[in-house]
Amino acid sequence: MRPWSIVALRILGITLLGVLLVVMLSWVRMLWVEDRSPSQAAPTQGRWVRAHDVDLYVQEFGDPAAPLLILTHGTGAWSGTWDQNVQAMAKAGYRVIAVDLPPFGFSTRPAMRDYSRSGQARRIIGLIEALKRGPVTLLGHSYGGGPAAEAAMMRPDLVGHLILVDAAIGLRESTEAMERGGAVAGLIGIRPLRTALIATVGTQPLFSEFWLRKFVARKEVVTSSRTAIYRKPFVLDGFTAGLGDWAVEFAGESGASLSEHPEGFRKLGMPVTLLWGAEDTITPLSQAQMLGHLLQHPKLVILPGVGHIPQIEDVTLFNERIAEVLKHGQSARR
Repeated sequence: MRPWSIVALRILGITLLGVLLVVMLSWVRMLWVEDRSPSQAAPTQGRWVRAHDVDLYVQEFGDPAAPLLILTHGTGAWSGTWDQNVQAMAKAGYRVIAVDLPPFGFSTRPAMRDYSRSGQARRIIGLIEALKRGPVTLLGHSYGGGPAAEAAMMRPDLVGHLILVDAAIGLRESTEAMERGGAVAGLIGIRPLRTALIATVGTQPLFSEFWLRKFVARKEVVTSSRTAIYRKPFVLDGFTAGLGDWAVEFAGESGASLSEHPEGFRKLGMPVTLLWGAEDTITPLSQAQMLGHLLQHPKLVILPGVGHIPQIEDVTLFNERIAEVLKHGQSARR
């Protein structure tokens, strides 16, 4: 064997050994850190509400008698990541209910590992029914936009105003979705392997700021203190494994949900506001414009200079615009 071939093999061996070591250390970190129950780890100001098949952790703000505004978050977020926005929403005249969609945040995880869009929508519906107040204003950001839209389509009587913020709807042909879902299932279908992968690159704290920066246009907002808020649920028992279960379901959506098809949006009769970052590269503005063409009563609000997470990228701008949207929604109902 030539000398350069031996050197290449040694480099490859060292690289593989390094990767294996990182995976092992990440697995050990996961087992060491993820040891707390939701009741032990969750912020004390919240509470749990039984909804469908889980106990949803919610945080509430504003006048208890005011109309309800329910917030669903995006990938990797939870109710605590709305911390800079909820008071502005409450001042607009609402009782704000920020909810953790499992497996994110401090809600319990479903025994059957059902993280389908329809399963999440049933949990939102169950929450609204448990609160015994409706119809509500329902706001979904990013990943949370799909379940929010699905809930509005399944029970339009419970949703008076739907707000989608840079929503990851993913309209597609069913055949395309099925083909992609099969490929994903084959790639990360083995639970221990995907858990190890998520532990290495997902819930590994060293990568938290890296991933959060990928979702924003204004990189300077991703500070250590902001990232620490996103990491708070990382201590929950089985948190990493739950994220892996969710990732398989999310990546392999099969087209079975109403909100995966244009017809579902054409049938929505309630007002729908699309609030979108102009610099969003995750769910580009063109997706909002496409949704607007499908809706009966659309309103598109474009936020200049921000990307996929406008509520942390320009807090003042987002709070001003969402307050305007909410106040307009109140006026329209009267």
